[in-house]
Amino acid sequence: MKERKQVVIKQLLTSRASSTVKRYTLEIRKFVCWCQRFGVEVQLPFDSATIAIYLSQCFQHSNSSASLALVYSAVKWLHTFVPVSNPLDNNFCRNILESAKRVSGKPVSKKTPISADIIKLIIDNFAGPQSSLKHLRIATICTLGFAGFLRYNELCNILPSHLNFYDTYMTIFIPRSKTDVYREGNIVYINGVDNKYCPVNLLKKYMKAASISFNSNLPLFRPLIYYKKSNSYSLRSSKLSYSSCREVFKSCLEELGLDPKCYGLHSLRSGGITSVVHHSGNSISDRLLKLHGRWKTDAAKDMYVHEDVHKRLEITKYLGL
Repeated sequence: MKERKQVVIKQLLTSRASSTVKRYTLEIRKFVCWCQRFGVEVQLPFDSATIAIYLSQCFQHSNSSASLALVYSAVKWLHTFVPVSNPLDNNFCRNILESAKRVSGKPVSKKTPISADIIKLIIDNFAGPQSSLKHLRIATICTLGFAGFLRYNELCNILPSHLNFYDTYMTIFIPRSKTDVYREGNIVYINGVDNKYCPVNLLKKYMKAASISFNSNLPLFRPLIYYKKSNSYSLRSSKLSYSSCREVFKSCLEELGLDPKCYGLHSLRSGGITSVVHHSGNSISDRLLKLHGRWKTDAAKDMYVHEDVHKRLEITKYLGL
């Protein structure tokens, strides 16, 4: 019987991603230590009042609703290990979390979406015939992120083996993404265009300049090594970090005379879907847009579309006044 219980526990542990289990386990240990310090019996299920007090104290120390949400989720997950009603579903505990969200809530400051004109400007300035690998890299990152509605984590984890080129288009295999909880993978399709702004040809140009083999197990976008004598660059073997990628992206925009404070790496993702919606005249179905951007719901997708002021004003043109 003991061995069977251990098998069940192992199965329950795989109900979440290994990274999530690691974070939850850390929070559960903190909760258990708190219980022992205050003489609370460590036995499932815990009393909802005890959990509410712990949640309240956690928020007082961190003053962060995001941190409290992690604690809440971890303790709630812990209680799924016993076949009883979950005390975290009780409004008493849930209201502590809701209160924290209201108290610490701050207005969301959304970054400006990158437009197709800015992408063309980037390609004109950084992807010319004599462009260095440094410039080709940022031009390719921007264009690929824009065309594929890619998140940073998706962009930085692309391997050469994830790419497939065809006569008129290319595909990128995304092995894992934010909404792909079962790691089934997604395929992003990017069409080629018959001009110098083609994302497919630009990627090929970058890979040729960087001598990237399709058999390589290293990320497509990596940090650079600069050779002063030859005034040239080559790629390192490590992955391009978020901070480095953001810094290079903002420096690129600043060099073009744009305010880098208005933009973030997510501006590429939001800019891509905004451009498609505006240029297609809403002829692309919501299902295809969600599939291309790996969004699960219409609400999540719509958050990324920036509506033009003139389109917003069209509503009040028909008030009959």
